[in-house]
Amino acid sequence: MDIRELISEKLIFLDFKGDNKEEILNVMGKLIMEEKRLQSEKYGEEEALKGFMDSVKEREKVFATAVGFSFAIPHGKCKYVKQASIAYLRLANEIKWSEDEKVRHIFMIGVSDENEGEEHLKILIKLSTAILEDDFRERLDRAETATQVIELMKEYSEKEKTV
Repeated sequence: MDIRELISEKLIFLDFKGDNKEEILNVMGKLIMEEKRLQSEKYGEEEALKGFMDSVKEREKVFATAVGFSFAIPHGKCKYVKQASIAYLRLANEIKWSEDEKVRHIFMIGVSDENEGEEHLKILIKLSTAILEDDFRERLDRAETATQVIELMKEYSEKEKTV
């Protein structure tokens, strides 16, 4: 898995001024749609986006995806995903994500249900491992451009040879 296939500069939004989870999830879903990573040709843009967002929101209902350190990793696995993707959004300020957690950094993962198990887990492991690193979190906090975020993610992706 090459991180460059999962994320692009257009899938990154820095210092977004959002104040609720629903709004943030919708913005991130639209980023993935606009990058043509959903099956809009097959199902139409409206159905593909709705289907993907329903998958993400259903997963959030089962268990909130805040993972500590002010990070959340919402994800959707469904037939509407054409290309596995990671979107990243950094908030200007932390918001309440669940009863116990506030977040400022959100990585949204979209994968096709055809690749449900392995690909999804590999991406989650890669992101979770990077988030545990103080250096990764600090550099992500300081990143000024989408290019810097991608370079940081590539660096950590290459560091993790297990995936």
